[in-house]
Amino acid sequence: MLIAVRSRASRLVVGAVAAVALGSVALGLASPDGSVGSSDRRSAPTAAGPSAAPASTSPATSASTPPARGPDLAPDSARGTWPGAPRGVVGADGTIDWCRAITTSGASEAIAAVGREAVDAAACAAVRFAFEHRYSRLSLPRRTYAPDDFDSVVPALDPRTVADVYRPRITRFVADPDSRHAGEQLGLVLFAARDTPRGAAHASAGNGHVFYGPAFSARGYAGRAVWTDPTWSTVAIGLDRSTTPPRIEARLTASASLPVWSTTARRDAVLTVPTRATFVLDGAGGDGWRISGWTISRGRVAYGRPAER
Repeated sequence: MLIAVRSRASRLVVGAVAAVALGSVALGLASPDGSVGSSDRRSAPTAAGPSAAPASTSPATSASTPPARGPDLAPDSARGTWPGAPRGVVGADGTIDWCRAITTSGASEAIAAVGREAVDAAACAAVRFAFEHRYSRLSLPRRTYAPDDFDSVVPALDPRTVADVYRPRITRFVADPDSRHAGEQLGLVLFAARDTPRGAAHASAGNGHVFYGPAFSARGYAGRAVWTDPTWSTVAIGLDRSTTPPRIEARLTASASLPVWSTTARRDAVLTVPTRATFVLDGAGGDGWRISGWTISRGRVAYGRPAER
């Protein structure tokens, strides 16, 4: 494993997902503490975590549920920005501010060293990386990538980490996007859909499911969110004193669900991907907390019915 810049302990080792799951590792990941704050959802999604039961293959739907339209376009329930996000993070204009609903634990040492406001900002930076970068539209499978596809990730990272670690990893991944190892190093959920049959109309999402729209395009998610129903845990805060000034370690679990089509049940479904992450954040630059290292892994993915809204 590659040792991250300026840290003996922090590693940029990434558990990404491809062809439903790149090198599936059953970690028995614990579910997050639950959705932070109250949610607009009337019920939680069937696949809210890795322990969720597999989706039923029964084609029956309730009388109030509109019939599924097929695998060409994700359902209307996926419209908007982060459908199913807790009310506390959604502004009046529909924008998302993750910092509004983040809680921390074990932060007393860090607060004494850098202050409450800095600790909260670091915790927010960790959660934002998960939901603004790890779970993003880049997750949809595609045939090729360009280096600038990952430009939006770079501002979240420490500049030295970008130059010495992240840019070289982007180069390796772009050169060989089918490489399991290269994709795992970017910290993002990236589906490769390797088991898609040649000439298939839709890319495989694994286990009797496909992504919406033409294979290896994003057209099936036009006007729709790629990820829905975010959940995350209380952020556990630690202090890394191996540098001066000290850095903050932020540990959390998270999950999000991606709309997919069940070819066996012929209905809308979701693919839920859990994450466990430890971020090391550096605020020495004076322009906010940046991530200088991380360890990211995923739990067992699960399929289920979309949340009712």
